[in-house]
Amino acid sequence: MTNSSRITKISLLIFGLLVLASASGAQTCPPAAEKIAKAYGLDSFGQIDAIRSTFNIDFPGLKMSQSWIWEPKADRVT
Repeated sequence: MTNSSRITKISLLIFGLLVLASASGAQTCPPAAEKIAKAYGLDSFGQIDAIRSTFNIDFPGLKMSQSWIWEPKADRVT
């Protein structure tokens, strides 16, 4: 068995395990998590038009800025 076929088989095995693990997890939410989500406004999520965020780094010799906009109603991230 060559190295590449071993890597392929191992990666397929890991992928299969991840699929099984995600499929076996139920879609139910623990009561504490549901209470936290409601306390932070989950019920009002439908009223959100957009979420905007900007991340800035300003170190000597390095200036970087990244911003994004998530529009859940339009199903768009820019």
